[in-house]
Formats: sequence, structure tokens, C-alpha cells
Amino acid sequence: MGFLDNSTVTVDAILTKRGRQILSQGGNFNITKFALSDEEIDYTLFDVTHPNGTDSYGTVIENISVLEAAPNRTTFNSFLVNSSLAGVKVAVDTLTYSNVEPGAIVSISPSTIGGAEEQYVFSIGNTNIVRFNNGGTTKTLTSKSAELKAQNISVAATTTITVQGLNSGVTNVITVNVKADPASSNDPTGPENVVTPPNDERLNGNGGIDNFNGNGGEY
Repeated sequence: MGFLDNSTVTVDAILTKRGRQILSQGGNFNITKFALSDEEIDYTLFDVTHPNGTDSYGTVIENISVLEAAPNRTTFNSFLVNSSLAGVKVAVDTLTYSNVEPGAIVSISPSTIGGAEEQYVFSIGNTNIVRFNNGGTTKTLTSKSAELKAQNISVAATTTITVQGLNSGVTNVITVNVKADPASSNDPTGPENVVTPPNDERLNGNGGIDNFNGNGGEY
């Protein structure tokens, strides 16, 4: 992952790993699905109180570095919100949990600042590192709050927890670092044994559904 030169308008489109594999084998295919990502842009930074007037409302956003497209992603995060939600934030007690002991419980109780009370969608980046307490191996949970249990892993590892307001769509991201358990043989970088929704549907960054193909990629 790298940054693109944002001095000009740039569109970066690439094939998924599966798409490149088909192309390398001489196969012909029609692109029927694609995914757009704006996850590096935090639209809540649009400042309608800027002292220099309307021309300067989006100055911070316009100067944010743009990320390269990623070839193999299962979810995308977006900070895009309705204009009526400008300034609304999902607040959490702590954004970073470091050196969490294996087996320890991390409690997350978000609140929506500047907006109506709501539930949240909690999404775990890697369930080998943390899991929902008593929630099996599912990657997402919709609730007012969530309890995460640090897993016993052979080497220290870090994952993210994305917290998204169910109604507002506003997102915040928490980082959790779990310490190594010398007695464990569980590799945090190995395949995840996760429960996925029917038809491999996942919540997208805008509160909707993205459909992914059976080859682990999106077209």
C-alpha cells in the first residue's frame, strides 16, 4: 500500500488477484462488479466554520494523501456521511490498546457525539487475535457495546476493530495489540476460522451490502 500524487485528479483501478490470474491464463472475462474506496478521506473534516469562508471549508480534505487501490480486500471503510451529519463523531474511551494479556477482556462502549443515540456495527479485522466474548468466530456484531476477548497467540500481533454507527454511518477505528503466549501454537497470521453471513455478504463502509464472488475477490 502506498500513496498517490494528489496534485491532480487520479483514478486508480486494478484487478483483484483472481482477475489477474484469469488474465494470465489467457482467459477472457467481463467485469460485472467493482468496488470503490474512499477510506482515506474523513468527510467529517469538512469545516463549515472555517474563518476564510466557503472556499476553505474543504481545505483539509483536499490535501489528504490518496491511497493506492488494494488488489485483495474483503471490506472497505468509508467516512462518507450525509451533510446533515457534518461534525458528528463516534467517540470511544480508548483508540489504542497495547500489550493486552491473552484471555483479557476489552470492553468498548461507543457514543455518538452530535447525533442521535444509536447502535453500532463492530467489525474485527482478525479473529485470530481477538474475538467477541462468547460470540464464537463471527467477525461482526451489532449492539450498543461489545466485549472482546484477546486470544492465545504464539507471537504478538495487532488487529483493528471498526466501530460504525448503524444509523449515522460514522466510523471510528480501534487498534488492539495482544501479547504473545509462549505456550500457544496459534499463528495469528494463519487462516481465520470465521462465520460469514449468507452468500458471503458483508457490511460495507456506507452501511450497505457488498457482494463478493466465491473466489475471495471482487470484480
